[in-house]
Amino acid sequence: MKKKISIGLIILVLISIIIVITIKLTKTKSNEEKISKPIDYVEENKESQDNKEEQEKISQMINNQGFKSDENIYEIDKEYDGREVVVVKAGIQYKVALAGLLKRSIPEFNEINEILSKAPTHTGIWIEETSREKFLNILKNITNAKYEIDENGYLIQTENWRMNKYDKKIQKILSEEKLVVFDISSKTYLVDDVTGKIGEYPFEEIDPYSGYEHFESDNKGMFIISENISGKINQEDVLKGIFE
Repeated sequence: MKKKISIGLIILVLISIIIVITIKLTKTKSNEEKISKPIDYVEENKESQDNKEEQEKISQMINNQGFKSDENIYEIDKEYDGREVVVVKAGIQYKVALAGLLKRSIPEFNEINEILSKAPTHTGIWIEETSREKFLNILKNITNAKYEIDENGYLIQTENWRMNKYDKKIQKILSEEKLVVFDISSKTYLVDDVTGKIGEYPFEEIDPYSGYEHFESDNKGMFIISENISGKINQEDVLKGIFE
């Protein structure tokens, strides 16, 4: 009788071990599948008649507005009232902000490509190195699932059997063919629309109630969450808002 019980226990233990290993392998495979899409930072130059006409329009607009910078950095956007304006291309602003994030200071145009050689290379959620511990602490307070950041800086859901709406949103982002970068800082870096020069943009100093800055370009997004030095915001609420 005792032998039968012992054999039964051994079988149960073996089954449990197999289940645990299977779950871990499945999660690993799932995570590998989610980060398999490559990301590049090359600006596409679309040659078409419409593009040429738009470039001519941009040239005329920047001349009328007295801009002295390279007309190739601009694109046409619309204000809330429908008025057309020229702004620095979203792709250029994204690359400048990301280069500044990686360098932790104002990047020069001639070094951006070199800096971006160290940028994240595939889809997923990537967190800037000095922000990783803080990001995980904030995330822990608004989610039910468990998370880790791998050696390359990417967020991974390690346990997701009990998820809330923020966990589900994160899971959705991780399954998309998109890179989303997070940083915790009170400043970012922008190309000035008028001068065409790169400068520091201390957004929390300018507006202490500004929770984050957001950049978007094709299949890439970036959120710079305020450090909240002034104590005017709640970082947990900011992250909730981003994932809403």
